[in-house]
Amino acid sequence: MNKYLWSIFFVILSLKTFSQEKSNKLGLFGVVQANVGFDVAAMIKENQATNEYDRQRLDPGKFNYGFAAQLGYQPLNWFALGTGVRYSYVDPNFHVMYWTVQPFFIVSNPRDEEFTYVSANFGTQINQTASKNAKLAGISVGFFEPITKNLGNKFQINLEVQNFDGNSTFFVGFSYGITIFSNKKL
Repeated sequence: MNKYLWSIFFVILSLKTFSQEKSNKLGLFGVVQANVGFDVAAMIKENQATNEYDRQRLDPGKFNYGFAAQLGYQPLNWFALGTGVRYSYVDPNFHVMYWTVQPFFIVSNPRDEEFTYVSANFGTQINQTASKNAKLAGISVGFFEPITKNLGNKFQINLEVQNFDGNSTFFVGFSYGITIFSNKKL
């Protein structure tokens, strides 16, 4: 039995070592990004509000913008996980800092140099503003594009909901980021 296990081990090792085509992975990565989003429904509601009472009952924010810093790791060809902090300006009273977690599901060919992904984004508020318990949830589609051996671009389209103590705002947005990654063979 022991002889068979060693044989299987050496076959797997030789296939991994001498295979011609290797899949690409980012390895460890860090991202600094800027994002902007618009709440089209809030813009329409604000134009339809006829008096001050209706304007005071509107959800916060017609647009948001912000910055994020994230560290992550891609252990599998099809999966990466990132976490970090994100600042989001939504309204003069809502300057929210989130702690975020973002799993990435890589949908492109593992041998490509461009990493197209679908991801989810979850965040919880870590500072104090007009909102005491803000939450963030969303989905996004985007890609990492290597420029040099350790530097790349990250483009992303977001659909996200930010909930401020029961008032939810739905944003459609775009993010651009600079990525530094550990894999020098891309």
